[in-house]
Amino acid sequence: MRLLDKREINFAPLLSIGQTIVLIFVFLISIANSGRLGKIASSKPTLVELQDGTSIRAIPIGEKERTDKAIMDFVGRTMMNLMSWNALPKSSDENLDPRNLKLDTGVQIADKKLTTNTWGAGFALSEDFRASFLREIAGLTPSDVFTGDTQSALLVRYLTPPEKISEGKWRVDMVANLVVFKGKDQSGQAIGFNKTVFVRAIDTPPLPNNPSEQLLAAYNARKAGMEVYRIQDLDLR
Repeated sequence: MRLLDKREINFAPLLSIGQTIVLIFVFLISIANSGRLGKIASSKPTLVELQDGTSIRAIPIGEKERTDKAIMDFVGRTMMNLMSWNALPKSSDENLDPRNLKLDTGVQIADKKLTTNTWGAGFALSEDFRASFLREIAGLTPSDVFTGDTQSALLVRYLTPPEKISEGKWRVDMVANLVVFKGKDQSGQAIGFNKTVFVRAIDTPPLPNNPSEQLLAAYNARKAGMEVYRIQDLDLR
């Protein structure tokens, strides 16, 4: 007589419970890793190195996004460089006789001329707008700028915060005076120069080795990753 019957042990429930515990454990690990990766992804870099070796502070933004400050700085700098005409070269030597300075001979645009600085700033304009606008500036530039007798300076009084038109496009209103200095009269004559400037985001390719003068000027004007594609009179009414 058998006191105990032999019974087969069913391991299926034990395996099922074990698999469930393992899956729960893996799930918890995945959640923990996702949280760590999210923290790493959301961490803002504080320092980046530019192509020329300089380092700047930076924050991550979308490909077609620009900060208000970046847009306003770009608009102000571009407009001042376009409209400030001076053929006298800069020199840090205070004892240098101005008569020994070599004047900017300018850049030929059709039958007129632009200062080299204005020509370089023109690369911040879109290709479908640049040529026509530079011809207008060349027509406004007095010929005696290139003799050093006339200079101008664009004094920006106010820039509105950028108004977003669509993805990667903004408009900025500018209130400014174009001050023209002639001969020995350094008081200057101010002319109202109030414009609405339309800006869009662009990709700026890296600068190649041994760039030409034209390529270097274009890169410097566009390295902010933006271009001006239209300028129109500002209605102050």
